[in-house]
Amino acid sequence: MIDTDKYEGHTREEWHRDSDDLWFHRNGKDIQIADILIRGDGEDVANAQLIADAPKLLAEVERLREQNKLMVDYFRFMRDVGLTDDDWRTVNEWIGDEEE
Repeated sequence: MIDTDKYEGHTREEWHRDSDDLWFHRNGKDIQIADILIRGDGEDVANAQLIADAPKLLAEVERLREQNKLMVDYFRFMRDVGLTDDDWRTVNEWIGDEEE
């Protein structure tokens, strides 16, 4: 599992890549993060884009972890109270929850 705590405090603005530069935009200014060596092949471009997308990927990992935590809590609840899937569908109908 990836220890995402080590990324705490990273730049939250969206990162961008233009040719060999990686940057973000803050307070009306473009702020450079890094120079990236692009030799022109697809692999270098893909690596540069992966770096630029790192904040988005981290946000998605955090979102999925939270979703997973909610699912674990849900299954523990079902186990603890003895609800079956049919019971849970009935509860969802009562509260108007369309997701099952």
